[in-house]
Amino acid sequence: MGTTGTMVRKLKRPDDPRNRQSRGLAVPTYADDDVAELTDARRIFKEKTGGKLRNIKTATKYQSLSAAEKKRYKKLNPQDFEEDMSVSKKTLLGG
Repeated sequence: MGTTGTMVRKLKRPDDPRNRQSRGLAVPTYADDDVAELTDARRIFKEKTGGKLRNIKTATKYQSLSAAEKKRYKKLNPQDFEEDMSVSKKTLLGG
C-alpha cells in the first residue's frame, strides 16, 4: 500500500505495565501504534479479498487518529489520498 514491504511494529518490553495480559509465549504483544494497525488492516483486506478499499477519510480508525498520526499516515500512504476522477454513477447513456 505505499510502504516498502510490511509495516514493522515494535514489541512491548516484558516489564511494560500495560502488558498485564498473559497471552502465552508464542503470541507476541505489540506496542500500541494505530497508524501501523490501520495500514496493516487495509493491506491485509486488499490481499485476502481483492476488494476495493473505500475512502480512507470515512474509516472510523482514521477518524480517531490524532492530527500528528493522520499526517504520519498520509506520509506513509499517499496513494490512499489520490482522488478518483472516474464517474461514480451510471448515466442513462450506459457509461
